[in-house]
Formats: sequence, C-alpha cells, structure tokens
Amino acid sequence: MRKEPMHFWSGTTVKPEEITDIRAYNRANGIMWGIYAACTFLSGILSFFSIIVGAALLFGLLIPGIGVLIFSYNRIYNKYKSSSVSSSHSLVNGKTAIKNPKAAAILFTLFFAGICIIIGIMSYYGELDPEIIIDSDKIRIEAMYGVDINISEIADISLIDKSINEIDFGRRTNGYDGFGKALKGNFKSDSLGETLLFVIENSSPTIKIERIGQKDIYISLTDSDKTRHLYQQLMQIYR
Repeated sequence: MRKEPMHFWSGTTVKPEEITDIRAYNRANGIMWGIYAACTFLSGILSFFSIIVGAALLFGLLIPGIGVLIFSYNRIYNKYKSSSVSSSHSLVNGKTAIKNPKAAAILFTLFFAGICIIIGIMSYYGELDPEIIIDSDKIRIEAMYGVDINISEIADISLIDKSINEIDFGRRTNGYDGFGKALKGNFKSDSLGETLLFVIENSSPTIKIERIGQKDIYISLTDSDKTRHLYQQLMQIYR
C-alpha cells in the first residue's frame, strides 16, 4: 500500500523516477517478503514436531536465504526499472543486479530443494533405532541426544510390558518428535517427571533404566523381540 517505492537496503531510498509501476513494484516486494515470512512461520510449526527440523529450516532462511532475498529483489528492481535510468544504475544500491530473471528462479528452486534434502536426512536419522553398545563398565546409546551411562550410576533396570505411549511420555522439552513414531531426547510428564527417551512411540515392551540422581532412560526398538533381547543383555552386565 506504500505510495513511494519500497527500498531493500537499510539506509537507502528508491526514487519514484527509477520505477515504471510503483504499485506493481511494491506488490512484488510484498509478495517476496510474504513468502519469506511464511517460510519462517513454517519453521516454527515444524519445531512443534521436531526442533532439529525446524532449526534446520530457520538456519537455511537466515544464512543462504538472505542471498536468495538479494537476488530476488534485484530481479524485481530490474523488471520495474525505468528505461530512463542510466547504465550507472546497473548496480542496485551498490549491489550487482541479476541480468537474467531465470537465475533467481533457479536459485530459489535449488535453495528449497537443499532445505528439503536436509530435512529429509535429519528425519531419516531421527527415525532410526538407537544403537546400543554395551561395555563392561558403561552403556553407550548412539542416536540423536545419545548418552553414555556408567554402570555405577544405574539404580535399576526393568522391562515394562507397555509402549511409551501407554506409559505416558508427556511433552518434549528438548528432543526429537518427528513425523514418524520415534521419540528421542528430553521429555517431561506428570507421571514420569523428566526423562530421556530413545523409543518407538507404540512399540512394546519398554526398557526402563533408573539412574541415581539423573533422569530415567526409556528404550524401545521397532522390533519387540530385539527390545527383549537387549534387556537380557543389559541384565547380564547389571547383575
């Protein structure tokens, strides 16, 4: 709705005589910023499901995304630039303008494709079963939010014939709660308090490792038989 041409660079102005259609130019700028704001909003929505996925999108928007904005603005400026503007204006407010508008579209496509690939890789990794490595003096859980557990800090190990969903895992405080059924990281519920989960939401049974003065850990794998076998291995070293 702005009457004067909108500027892009802080501390600069775009003169009315530089632009052929101020209303269309300002609308194009509004659409550009609207898309960028929508993507930022999406990163917040995704964070409700997975803080890592949301953060990856936000990082992409804040780092390479700024370059995309610059190229997009240059494209808009060139489209609506008045032919009376001298060749000395080939630099848009001190920045080189894109000569081919298709370059901006290609850059947009590559940028969002890269973000999708990053999100896909992180989601795939997040959904994998944790790898449990058992040594004589410690248990190592290799996964997102993985942890080493010293045998000396274990108070008890038990097998619960329920899924974590039936037990009530509560809400994520700092962890992975992606698009699948895997839960990893820090959670908190009224019944369990603060916990560290490496579980498949609807898979039973669930292994509970109680630690002295630290968060209890819950583990369940996609294959129930593998969970039971893991419990037997843990009991051998704990005893």
